[in-house]
Amino acid sequence: MAKYSLETKKAALARYRKTDYKAEVCKEFNISRVTLDAWIKKEELTGSLETKPRKRQGAPTHIKDWKAFQDFVKKQKFQNISDLPFLFEKEFGYSVSYAVLVKAIHKLGLKRRKGRFYS
Repeated sequence: MAKYSLETKKAALARYRKTDYKAEVCKEFNISRVTLDAWIKKEELTGSLETKPRKRQGAPTHIKDWKAFQDFVKKQKFQNISDLPFLFEKEFGYSVSYAVLVKAIHKLGLKRRKGRFYS
């Protein structure tokens, strides 16, 4: 999906208001008719063409304090990485996804030793 600047959107709508001919505006600005219609509707409903900032949802995609995480992993005994999410949240006060923990463990170079615990 192409991203258009606010100036482009305003210019296209100004041109549309001047000519009242959507097909010509779409050709001139190389946009689809659906896009132009969406811009017109958005301006009618909200009075603005600015996009809203997106809210991040779900768990953070990274570990905030890498050094503290390294210390945490060294002192914890765990058989499976799946044991870590609960312990991590309890220790740090926020949760991260299982995939983030898997990447972090591999980045630290930890492997299962003697079939029992990671170290």
